[in-house]
Parts: sequence; structure tokens; C-alpha cells
Amino acid sequence: MKVSVATDRLTFTPLTDASLPVLHDWLGREHVSRWWGPQRSLEEVVRDYHPAQRCFGGAMFFFIRLDDEPLGFIQRYAPIEHHHEGWWLEIDDPGVRGVDVFLASESHLDHGLGSSAVSAFVDRLFDDPQVTEVIADPAPDNLRAIHCFRNAGFVARQVVKTPDGPALLMTRTRP
Repeated sequence: MKVSVATDRLTFTPLTDASLPVLHDWLGREHVSRWWGPQRSLEEVVRDYHPAQRCFGGAMFFFIRLDDEPLGFIQRYAPIEHHHEGWWLEIDDPGVRGVDVFLASESHLDHGLGSSAVSAFVDRLFDDPQVTEVIADPAPDNLRAIHCFRNAGFVARQVVKTPDGPALLMTRTRP
């Protein structure tokens, strides 16, 4: 059953030191690791997502909360800041932001919660007048993620090559 979630019930809280073990647990769950890569050690999660990494390459990491209960993870980044790593070489607009997301509990999938969270998060990104467009890059066979982004207002553009393999470039432009 799809649900409509009032955006005032959703909050996005920056990761803290205390949240890293929770993120580590979530990244090891099968429905997440299938798309986010194999289980990482806690040390690797701390290295990659520690609050001190915030704004590295324009990235910021958040827990999604629904009525103050942890629901999932979302990150935003500036694609242009990742050219040196071989990412998003075709994007040259400094106003573009990218998002990646997952829901922590498999029981929350397929209910519209991810789309509601992505839509609310992107709306907040567009509160910054310098943000021109937001991209997402699900794997072409990740139909659940593609559906989530479509429901959040994204449009599929093209399959692109990334260092992690092919990705479906999806965009949502400023309203």
C-alpha cells in the first residue's frame, strides 16, 4: 500500500559519531548492500562517512527520520567536485547536486516513503537559489530506485558510464 507522508513529518539530521554504527548496520543489510556494495567494516564506514568528511567533495550525509524515528540515509554531493575521480565528467554546471538514498528497513520499501523523502529533500536543496538541477544515478536494473526517483519528480535521461559501472542518469530541474 502506498502512503502519502506529510513533509513536516520528515526530517534530515546530519550524521554524527554516534550514528556511524547504525549506518554500518544498515549498509550490511541485503536490500542495501545489493546496490551499495559489499559489507564494509565499521572502520571503513567511519572513514567514508565520518562527520569530519562533511563537505568533502561537496558531500553531506543525513539520516532520514519519520516522526523522529530513523527511516534511512540520504547524501547530497556536487558532481563537479568528483571529476578528478572519473565521475560525472559530462556535468559542468556548479549548481548541479546529486543525491543517493536508501531506506534502512526492507519493510518500508514499496510504500512511497522513499519517494516522499527524496522529494522533500530535493525541495530543500532547491531552497538554495544556486542549485539548478538535482541528479540521481541508480543502476539501470535497480527498478525500485528508478521508480522511487520517478515518483519524486525525476526524469530518466540516459545510461552513462561511471567508475561503478553503468548508471541511469535521472534529473529533476528547478521548478
